[in-house]
Amino acid sequence: MTDAVAVNVNAAGISDPGRVRSVNQDSYLVSRSLNLYAVADGVESTRGSEMASKMAVELLEKQLKAVDISRDATPPFDDKPGIPLAARALKYAVREVNREIYKFGRENPKLQGVGTTLTAVWVCQGRAFIGHVGDSRAYLIRNSILTQLTSDHTTLAERNPDQNPDLELYQQPENVSEHELSRALGINPDVQVQLGSGLPAPGDHFVLCTDGLYGQIRDFEINQITCKDQPQTACRKMVQLANQRGGRDNIAVVVISIE
Repeated sequence: MTDAVAVNVNAAGISDPGRVRSVNQDSYLVSRSLNLYAVADGVESTRGSEMASKMAVELLEKQLKAVDISRDATPPFDDKPGIPLAARALKYAVREVNREIYKFGRENPKLQGVGTTLTAVWVCQGRAFIGHVGDSRAYLIRNSILTQLTSDHTTLAERNPDQNPDLELYQQPENVSEHELSRALGINPDVQVQLGSGLPAPGDHFVLCTDGLYGQIRDFEINQITCKDQPQTACRKMVQLANQRGGRDNIAVVVISIE
């Protein structure tokens, strides 16, 4: 695919509490009308984190429903020249979501400091745009090769940028604080958003997931299941596998197939 043309998408998502936690703090979004997909994981250490993750996906959809990307309707940013309007709109929307969650926490003292991750893919004008804050992940599978598109915004990942994320599956850190989020929505008045974009091709798959999934199953298993099954079945199988491995955390996963 070399031009911005219509893209056919088949997508599905699941959220599951896992086998240990009593409250599900993970949310997902599958908006077929917008071709907008997202996962969010409420920050475990804060009260009301399940509300924060739900707010994140709902507010993101609301923001992008209202935006007009036929003209530059977003506030000025210090972005590099040539950033597509859709990418600017997604960045603006995520920052507005952050502002709303931060305001919500400030207005509810018992919930002050409430936060959540947010990882989104917006298929728009023939491109796939990614907006990301936190340690949930977006993967691209192309020609049966899986690539992680997002960075983990954690203290450990930022100190060890070249570390293979799979190592974390089998090594419990001596200091749990190393895995603390270095960036999340709702914690501060503004937030730095990681952006990405590219031209999707028929046969591509995107997988969005929270750490409750990738912390229990390995990348090659995500790859194999996603390539073998339709999105709804792939989501269900990955959640089942994560729960079979212990289900130690909540899970949210969205699979997006480009047809």
